Amino acid sequence: MAIVDAARALLDRGETPTVAQAAEAALVSRTTAYRYFPTQESLLLELSVTASVDEIEDFLARRRDDTPQDRLFELVDMFNRYCADHEVLMRTAERHYMDTWLAAERTGAGHEQPVREGRRRQWIATALEPVLDTLPDAERERLEAALCLVIGVEAFTVMRDVCQLDSAQAIAVLHWAAQAILTAALPT
Repeated sequence: MAIVDAARALLDRGETPTVAQAAEAALVSRTTAYRYFPTQESLLLELSVTASVDEIEDFLARRRDDTPQDRLFELVDMFNRYCADHEVLMRTAERHYMDTWLAAERTGAGHEQPVREGRRRQWIATALEPVLDTLPDAERERLEAALCLVIGVEAFTVMRDVCQLDSAQAIAVLHWAAQAILTAALPT
């Protein structure tokens, strides 16, 4: 997202970016920027949450020789470990995403603007190349969507709060679920 990239560049220069500064640097309107980040705190929170993005993208680029399945399972474990290690931050981010969605719903903007970029779906597609190319489009899209259920703060929160698992157990169950989904989706 251009706003986050611009804010990161400002941060890298030693400035603490405001939403308005990030919008200007990204060449987007302030209205658009404030729709995604209503406060400076929400922008700074996004910057801290996306800190793991570079690590994951580096991993996916570096591990091209692994099997697609191994890349997927390591991705699932890596991101869910990040959720465990930064649980308060991730839950705070989730609260922000929910607040953003609810605010848009109250103003009638509804679902015109996505609340998130959908990076995990892109990561799944990258991890599973070229396996996904062997599936019809509808099955590929269904597999990517199903695997999104086992990666991230939402899945981790269900494991912790609803299932009352500790972090290690939560990560193990999510890994198992990724395996089960992939096994069910791939032709034998």
